[in-house]
Amino acid sequence: MEKFFSDLSFGGKRAALQAAKEHRDLLEARHKKYSVSELADSPSTSNRSGLVGVRLHQQVDRRGEFEYTYWYWVAQWTDRRGRRKTRSFSVHKYGDDEACRLACECREQGLRKARS
Repeated sequence: MEKFFSDLSFGGKRAALQAAKEHRDLLEARHKKYSVSELADSPSTSNRSGLVGVRLHQQVDRRGEFEYTYWYWVAQWTDRRGRRKTRSFSVHKYGDDEACRLACECREQGLRKARS
């Protein structure tokens, strides 16, 4: 929920900041907090792969008056050192279903490796 706290309405910057912090604390108390791992295991509503960390990506390459569109299934995970790893699989090269399957498999392998 978004709310604006103007300095003028609250009688200055400090009072507006204090009111904003109180509002934030009230909202946090009302709503359940999720851990990073809980959020990472829950696919968003726009997720088409069914697996968190795997998404369909469109890349547009403009060359003069021509425009080329490329589609990729992208796998993404975090390694043991906390670095983000990404691997892409071309829909043109593998086909949609196979590229998606490869991306899902790649992410699972990456996560297994990061946990071992």
